[in-house]
Amino acid sequence: MPTRSDGGGQGVRTATWPPVSGLEIVFVALAALLGGAAQSILGFGVAFTTVPALALTTPELIPGAPLVAFLPMTVAMAFRESKQIDRDAAIRVAVARVPGIALGTLAVLVLSADGISVAVAVVMLVAVISTGLGWTVSVTPANERLAGLVSGFSGTATGLGGPPLAVLYRHRSPGEVRPTLASIFVPGILLALLGLALTGSLTLLQVQTGLVLAVAVATGMVVATPLLTRLSDETVRAGLLVWAGGGSLAALGQVLLG
Repeated sequence: MPTRSDGGGQGVRTATWPPVSGLEIVFVALAALLGGAAQSILGFGVAFTTVPALALTTPELIPGAPLVAFLPMTVAMAFRESKQIDRDAAIRVAVARVPGIALGTLAVLVLSADGISVAVAVVMLVAVISTGLGWTVSVTPANERLAGLVSGFSGTATGLGGPPLAVLYRHRSPGEVRPTLASIFVPGILLALLGLALTGSLTLLQVQTGLVLAVAVATGMVVATPLLTRLSDETVRAGLLVWAGGGSLAALGQVLLG
């Protein structure tokens, strides 16, 4: 399928949706569906499944498509559990994400599609390793601001804003972490999409794909969740890490091996 390249930025394969083959569409939609189910159980997961799948099949759709896809879910989580939000922490992290979002927007301008794939793979593998090994970071205002800065950058450049904050808050209850992170990500995603749009890095193709994936995420949260609840949280977490790690390695190998 032909690809249009815009200098150092990302290209788009076609002018209309769908941008990929039928098999690739099923693969990415399945990743989003499973990610939505994992998200509802563990409080994280949708980015771990969806972004590596996109990096492997259509990296030119990152970061716009995942940002659009995750926005409706994030808004719903923020409103549904608003009473559990740690507002002081949310404000500190949200403010710190702003310069990170600006840096991430600049990164998208200079990275090629292959560069996006490598960035996704590196961020995802660090997240998988840190989660699998149980790395912990002390929750202090300074660390919250640092995690927010990194999250803003990685979220805008690769669609993976959650891992830095998931590591920071890994020992907090999911009932508090879910709405707190959601309240942070809603304005962050909107600001990132605005920055990408103003710099010409957000394409119609990314928005169209993101809307389709948003439906898959919502379906996963409603339909697939009852199936996964038969499994233990640790089993779901292990499967999530295997999927994310395997997809990231495959995307990285695809770039390095040509």
